[in-house]
Amino acid sequence: MSSEDNLNKEKEELGNGITTEYTPQNNPSGKKPNSGRKGFYIALAVCLVAVGVAGWTTYDSVHHYRKTTADTVQTITSGVTSETPSASVFSSMVPTPSKSTAKSKSAAGAATSAVHRKKTVPAAAIVTKLQKPVKDAAVQCSFSETPIYSKTMHDWRAHTGMDLHAAKGAEVTAAADGIIKGVQKSDSMGVTVQISHNGGLTTLYCGLANVSVKKGETVSIGQKIGTVGTVPSEVSEDSHLHFAVQKDGAFVDPASYLQ
Repeated sequence: MSSEDNLNKEKEELGNGITTEYTPQNNPSGKKPNSGRKGFYIALAVCLVAVGVAGWTTYDSVHHYRKTTADTVQTITSGVTSETPSASVFSSMVPTPSKSTAKSKSAAGAATSAVHRKKTVPAAAIVTKLQKPVKDAAVQCSFSETPIYSKTMHDWRAHTGMDLHAAKGAEVTAAADGIIKGVQKSDSMGVTVQISHNGGLTTLYCGLANVSVKKGETVSIGQKIGTVGTVPSEVSEDSHLHFAVQKDGAFVDPASYLQ
């Protein structure tokens, strides 16, 4: 075959799209270039452009909305008047009292205060003086810390109270305001009433009969608490009331408190 014939054959094969060993190879790998990769990059570029446009549109819309809202709020705020009245408004609403009204109120206040002062109950006074529990009774036997002879007990003993001469049945009264601390009976002193007074004093009325008070009652000075009865440990003496006083729990001479 001549060179001309070979050239014509190659042209014919190229025209028919047939590759032969005589076809010139421009691609050493023998593969056609990948045209799909170019399409992918084009589509990606289009998407990025679209996203950018959408982002810019959104940002512009939000920025415009914020600006519009701020302008609107500023406009509304500047157009509203505060509803809180000023101090001058309040002062104008409160009427100024006339001098006569002020004097009347002052007088009324003073009268009210005076009434309250009168109604206030003063605190209980501390008892420093006592009234004789048997009216006009003479002292039959005085208080003595030094032992004295007892006609009834036939021994020597301290006399921790004061014997007030009185007939049986004579009225016995409270020596001061106080509270009945107890009503007791003993073999030596008989029926005894104890009264607690403000200031630490306690008075004891021994050898009573017909007791008319009970524990816990409040009594007033001069109030009847019973009558003169018998003191068993002093029965050999003339009829009397054995009257004793304690200060903070210790026996003291009643004479230092009797008026």
